[in-house]
Amino acid sequence: MLMALGLSGCTGFVARQIEKPGRSDQKQMAPFRQMLEQAGLHYDTMRTAQGVRIAYWHGLPRDYGATQVASEQRRAGHVSFHVDFHFRALKKAAPLPVRGSIVLLHPWGTEGSAMAGWGLAFASAGYVVVMPDLRSQGRSDDAPVGYGPREAGDMVSLVHALEATHRLPGPLYLLGASYGATVALFTAPRLPEVHGVIALEPYADAVNVIHRAPASGLFGYRWLVRWISSHEMDEAIARADRVLGIDLYRIDPGEALARTKVCTLILGGNHDELIPPSALRALARRSPKARYVEIAGEGHLTLPLRTDRLFPPMLKWIDGLPAGPDGDCPGYMPLPPTAVPVPHVRSKIAGDRGAARALSLQSPSPLGRGEGPWMALL
Repeated sequence: MLMALGLSGCTGFVARQIEKPGRSDQKQMAPFRQMLEQAGLHYDTMRTAQGVRIAYWHGLPRDYGATQVASEQRRAGHVSFHVDFHFRALKKAAPLPVRGSIVLLHPWGTEGSAMAGWGLAFASAGYVVVMPDLRSQGRSDDAPVGYGPREAGDMVSLVHALEATHRLPGPLYLLGASYGATVALFTAPRLPEVHGVIALEPYADAVNVIHRAPASGLFGYRWLVRWISSHEMDEAIARADRVLGIDLYRIDPGEALARTKVCTLILGGNHDELIPPSALRALARRSPKARYVEIAGEGHLTLPLRTDRLFPPMLKWIDGLPAGPDGDCPGYMPLPPTAVPVPHVRSKIAGDRGAARALSLQSPSPLGRGEGPWMALL
């Protein structure tokens, strides 16, 4: 790493982080892919109107009995985070009546399978689930990233393709995490059939997030913040703009939110160092149909994993959405954090006695932060 910085300088290194999300670690993501494969989800590809090949998971509603429970140990401002995914015998899960469809959009540098916990939870609740690999991520084509608008165009093409083959019954919902949440905000006003949007930690200002990235560990090395100046960050952003053919300063999720006619729920953790709660409050004020809810005790890494706290009231929020654009949007109240530690469970995802998959995050950094391999996952 030091040699790379010496040869290319901080500006070049940071510019590459902005330009390329990188492919997910195949070994690290393997349990999530295995989970989806054994649940019977189908992995497929399509080409967008611009010719970009997008890979995606598609699954029908089944009674997986999906639950996800998280436990934490906090000590001296540090956190150890553990998640258990529990499912009944996946191969024998019974079909369920369809309540609608939901497109789940993953964070930067991951892939669709990173949303497996959300996918199986929604499938268990009666929803058709679609989990795409965003452009230049997962197994989708390498194509210049756009920090929201370009990816939204890809999602519009994907939705239209699935609708044309009757694989995306309405009503349709969008849910995204971090980068994927911003993609959801840009996608919603371009799809009149969308009935509701849920955005976990979307960015309100791409340039601000990039400036905060070194200190938050998003680039994988927290000590980078001591090596790079604000001027070098500006130079890196300018270079990335030239390479990608975009203007990061002009990309405005709030403008897209203002054009969205359906209820939009924005969730953020009060320990999020990458996207401050003040930015999300300001973002939500851009639309009378948007509401920001702050989740106590969660950071940018942990919030997308907390289906145990977020999913049950999320189903109530969806059920409470008005039939038309003029109705009042429902409220949202997250569940309290899990109080009882959960034993570490590891077993194969198959068999008559059910299944579980565990994920542990052992973070040496302050609560809500993350670095190293965990940033590759979230």
